[in-house]
Amino acid sequence: MIEMLRNGELHLISVAFFVQVFVCLVINYFVAHKYRYSKVLAVITAMLPLINTYATCVYIALVIFHSRHPRVTNSES
Repeated sequence: MIEMLRNGELHLISVAFFVQVFVCLVINYFVAHKYRYSKVLAVITAMLPLINTYATCVYIALVIFHSRHPRVTNSES
């Protein structure tokens, strides 16, 4: 594969595209699994070319929101 990249038979943008989709897919799926969001929606948004980076940012923002959200216990209410 590296030789194909050096020869120009395989363009770097196609490799970068598949790496980007894979990274977004992993992040979206694990966040959706941990916080019980829709896994199907997470996979679909990770596969769309221009939306996957924005959707991944949203999933990361949801993790930050849930980590900063104060926990309500029974003794406080």
